Parts: sequence; structure tokens; C-alpha cells
Amino acid sequence: MSTFSWLWESWRTLLPGPWTDLALALGAIVCGLIVGDERQRREKPAGLRTLTLVCLGSAVFTMISFAFTTTTGDSGRVAAQIVTGIGFLGAGVILHGRRIISGVTTAAIIWVTAAIGMTVGTGYVLAGLGLSLLVKLLLTGIFLYETQWHPDLQNVCVEIEFAARGGITRIRLERVLVDYNLTGASAEWSETSAETAHLTLNARLARVHLYELLMELVDVPDVTSIRQNSCPVPRRTQKIS
Repeated sequence: MSTFSWLWESWRTLLPGPWTDLALALGAIVCGLIVGDERQRREKPAGLRTLTLVCLGSAVFTMISFAFTTTTGDSGRVAAQIVTGIGFLGAGVILHGRRIISGVTTAAIIWVTAAIGMTVGTGYVLAGLGLSLLVKLLLTGIFLYETQWHPDLQNVCVEIEFAARGGITRIRLERVLVDYNLTGASAEWSETSAETAHLTLNARLARVHLYELLMELVDVPDVTSIRQNSCPVPRRTQKIS
């Protein structure tokens, strides 16, 4: 057997029995952390904890499937039920608004993380690690393309009037802005009266994302008016984080 056979062969056939499942579980945890780190940094709902548990759970179910005899067909059924269960979990993070649907990317990441966990559960830990790094690279690269290199990027200025309601509406607006990860954006908040407040948002967005953002802002309760026009991004007054 080649010294480097562990690079391409299943660890289930290479490691001593008592340590196989432990090594695969640890490998699944590492894979989940790699993918979850990117989501956590962008403050997405499915972050380190969620994706680590999804990857570990999928790996454990896959490992359990090896306890069944393949002649009964039960081994394949366990893998099939993992896919079904992850489908329900992914559907739960998709939000349907009046005009847009959000959370689809998060659902897809949960789905692919489960696939990585199944890969590790079968014993191919390095393949799972490679897939995890590939997913993280794709997410990071696509994010940079959409926020910095997209050919349709434009500087925009959005002015929003909203009912203050003791700061409740501002919190809702800030949650929307955080979801869009507005790179290099600035937000200036002010109160025009005891009941009314104003937000001036300067950002750089692709046109399609601008329309999505505006539609989400329209759906925020107590927003009374929105005015949008092109403008240079000024020196930031408050970083959106």
C-alpha cells in the first residue's frame, strides 16, 4: 500500500476500528467550520454553529448507514433521508416577502454542507476538506465580484423618511442594510421631529441589487417615503456593520 494512500482512499479502510468514526466526526466538524466561517463573517443566519452541526449530522448519519447490511437496502435509505431532511431544513430558512424571496443562498449552502458531511462520513475526509475550501472560495469570490468588480455597479444615494417609533423602525432598517453587506457604504441618521426620522444612505450597488434593496426598504413598516438618485459616495459618516 502506498505511503500516501490516505490522500485518495477512504479512511474507513485505513484507520483502526475504534478511531475511524472519531476521526471522521472531527473531519466533519472542521469542514463545517470552514464553510460556516464565511457565513459568520457576513452575519448570515446560518453561521458557524448551524453549518458545523449540519456537516457533523450528515456525516454521523452516513456513518450509521454502514451499520446496516447493504443486502437489505437500508444503507441507501439512510443517505436518501439525509437529502430529504436537509431539504426541509433549507426550506425553513427561505423567506417569502410580498415582492422578493430571500434566504435561497443560505438554503443552498446548507444543502451543499450536508453533501460535504456525507462525503466525510464515507471516509473521504480530504475530499470533504477540499470541497469546503472550494465552497468558501466561491462564496468569497462571488461576493467580491458583486460588490467591487460587477460591470453594472453604480453609486447611489437613497433618502428615506420613516416614523421613529422610539427607534424600532431604525433597528428594522439597520437589519436590512446589514443583510446586503454594503461595502464602502455610509449611513447618516437624523431626526426631523419627535415622530419622524431621516436616513441618507450612500452606497455602491449593482442595479439588480439596488432594486432588491429598495423593495425590501419599501416593505419595512413605518417607512413613509423613499427617494433615490445617483450620486458620488461621500466620506463615510457611519459604517454599516
